[in-house]
Amino acid sequence: MLGAGNENERRYLLPLLERLAAARIQPRELWADRGCASAAHEQALAARRIRSCISQPRRRGEPIPPGRGYEVWRGKKRRLKTRDPQARHRWAVERTNAWLKSYRRIATRRDRKAANYLAFLELGMIVILVRSF
Repeated sequence: MLGAGNENERRYLLPLLERLAAARIQPRELWADRGCASAAHEQALAARRIRSCISQPRRRGEPIPPGRGYEVWRGKKRRLKTRDPQARHRWAVERTNAWLKSYRRIATRRDRKAANYLAFLELGMIVILVRSF
């Protein structure tokens, strides 16, 4: 599914699962980052019998396990950033997205029509697959 680049992906998760169900594709588990974490999604996934592997954000005041945090600068403030323990399972998807972003036409969307952008996205994926074999 294609959405605007400045929107959260959370709103596209359930419609994507509905489209997969219409195509008779039933995933057994779903891996997602912290942006998709919500109680509504957990309930919807449980109703569809899909195992949820969505990373949960750290709550304010919750202690950080030793060795999991490091300090980063965010503007003028230093914040403690925590590593996501499930990120190692999603690295293949993130790497593929980075490869697609190496093509300028895909990285900066200038196409007015969504069909044109999706065509170049598919073409970029074909080039990546051909180069990998």
